[in-house]
Amino acid sequence: MLTSLGHTLFRTRNVVFPLLLIIVCALLPPVSIGAPGEGWVVLAGLIVLALGQGLRILTIGLDYIRRGGRDGRIHADRLVTGGVFAICRNPMYTGNVTMVVGFFVLAGNPWGLIIGSAIGWFVYRAIIAAEESFLVEQFGDEYRDYCRRVPRWLPSPPALLRVASGHRFDWAAVVLREYGTLMTTMLIVLILLGIKAARAGALGAWAPWLVGLAVLTAIGWGVARYLKKSRRLRPWNAG
Repeated sequence: MLTSLGHTLFRTRNVVFPLLLIIVCALLPPVSIGAPGEGWVVLAGLIVLALGQGLRILTIGLDYIRRGGRDGRIHADRLVTGGVFAICRNPMYTGNVTMVVGFFVLAGNPWGLIIGSAIGWFVYRAIIAAEESFLVEQFGDEYRDYCRRVPRWLPSPPALLRVASGHRFDWAAVVLREYGTLMTTMLIVLILLGIKAARAGALGAWAPWLVGLAVLTAIGWGVARYLKKSRRLRPWNAG
């Protein structure tokens, strides 16, 4: 059942998490920016988000992934075991779950954090179950041996440093593959901060900063999109 659900969630993963965030925040609203200690909560949320996004960036930059699916279905031409995948089987999903937690920490509602994070983790656990089933069929003993050697979720910080120091980092791959996620992450952060400011009656004071950052984010997205479509920037190890 978990595997079957994972295949469905894989096809809809790009809309599942925006919907999760919208529904949870509608039912359990973000805490006002003026609440006691809320500044520390915002800082904690941004740090957790940076950790999750940073893991995604490190993963992409150290071993370029051409695609994670095909026609809405799980697909893999090769078993990726280099870069961060040498010390964690699902570093992109670990980064995603960390970012989901970060969004709910930023929102500041304790029940929203508990419920939203639990649902986010379960969704990715189902997707991983579906991917593992596919990879066993696709690569057989090679993948089973990989699973015995490498943990599913968490790479250790020393191992991350060791892998990062031993590889050439591909910034072009990060820009071309991750610019959409970076823009979406930034816009969600700005929206959450806007809601929190509005609940404190301070949206007018925050609006110029939020709008300015949104404009800069859109410009960055446009530049990255142009570089991708014009092929003026290419990953060095794309093959």
